[in-house]
Amino acid sequence: MASMKIEIETRTILRVMVVAFGFWLGLIAIYKLRSVLALLIISFFLALALNPPVSYLSRRIPGGSRALATGIAYLVVLGLLGIFITSTVPPLVSESRKLIETIPQRVEQLRESSQNGLVADVIIRYDLEDEAQELAGNLTGRLGDAGGPIISGIGRATTSLIAFITVLVLTFFMLVEGPQWLELFWSYHPSRRRAHNQALAMRMYAVVTGYVNGQLLIASIAGLASLVIMVAVGIPNAIALAGVILLTGLIPLIGNTLGALVVITVALFQSLPTALIMLVFFIVYQQIENNIIQPYVQSRTLEISPLLVLVAVIVGITLGGLLGGFLAIPTAACLRILLLDYIDQRQRQKAA
Repeated sequence: MASMKIEIETRTILRVMVVAFGFWLGLIAIYKLRSVLALLIISFFLALALNPPVSYLSRRIPGGSRALATGIAYLVVLGLLGIFITSTVPPLVSESRKLIETIPQRVEQLRESSQNGLVADVIIRYDLEDEAQELAGNLTGRLGDAGGPIISGIGRATTSLIAFITVLVLTFFMLVEGPQWLELFWSYHPSRRRAHNQALAMRMYAVVTGYVNGQLLIASIAGLASLVIMVAVGIPNAIALAGVILLTGLIPLIGNTLGALVVITVALFQSLPTALIMLVFFIVYQQIENNIIQPYVQSRTLEISPLLVLVAVIVGITLGGLLGGFLAIPTAACLRILLLDYIDQRQRQKAA
């Protein structure tokens, strides 16, 4: 049997090593700049979501000033955001204060229940007296050490505020300068492929804006459904809590879980049955949203199957957390457009 000898030039080996080294450096740079990249990605998606109204306003404003149109759109968005914050934050702060004030009372009730009643029977039967006393002591002790978490919470809030302002500024400049950058980009594009690629870009743009609108619709449904149940069971500040559900509902799949934790915590300090009702509601609703509402809405707005929507979100959350889950669906839809276009181009070449 004849042997075959493969010779590889030194130049080829060097090229492979350089490419591998560059790829490794790129991964390190992405990891180091992950926070900045996250802000850029969020700003980019916000700019895409706000671009239709900004473009509409710029066409109606005398002189067609895009900066003025962006400013008007910003004022509207910030006004709505201000209304949401003023109607949501004060009630939540009030409820949090009440929650903290009632913790010592709850601890005392736990101690009293450990001396008589159903809890006492369980504790005595399973020999848990020492553990119960230690738990009560730990809860009381943690109240005195609340300064550290409060200070760290203020630090996180400050960081989040800076990030929020940064996103607003980046989004503003993307909206104002976006058309100029696009025009410059297409001017360097080969003319024979320019029209085709511009059509592809418009299809992907429609996909992303459709995804943002669809996710907003899903979050609105969650907020409205939660509001109805909270009003029915008598939870205070139901409108503010429904706003929290709407805001967290923008995160695919797990957004409602985050909002549900806030609502259930508030309900728990009203009564245990109320908290149990809200817990059952959120469990049932989340299953309905994840398996019916979200795949259906996104499959209609993005023209991809519900199965692909579900798989994309799972993969995105696994790889990139919350941001990955948010970006997974439009990314999958854009890749689908590129793949179908590639297949169509290959078939045209074979037919020719």
